[in-house]
Amino acid sequence: MEPAIRISGERWMVAGLTLLGLFSLYVLALDQGLLLSLAQGPAAFDMNLIHEFVHDARHAAGFPCH
Repeated sequence: MEPAIRISGERWMVAGLTLLGLFSLYVLALDQGLLLSLAQGPAAFDMNLIHEFVHDARHAAGFPCH
């Protein structure tokens, strides 16, 4: 029995790249330590490593962070 809806390989690729792009946008624009707090705990909010790593890219992309 065939599935009712078949998704082609190109659609999977587009969906995957869209999710990757949205995740990258989150990391660049919005993350303030939440992502790394899953591994580092509360210290991640103080160290804010991702923010510091992508700091210049945030400004270049037009996202304020100060």
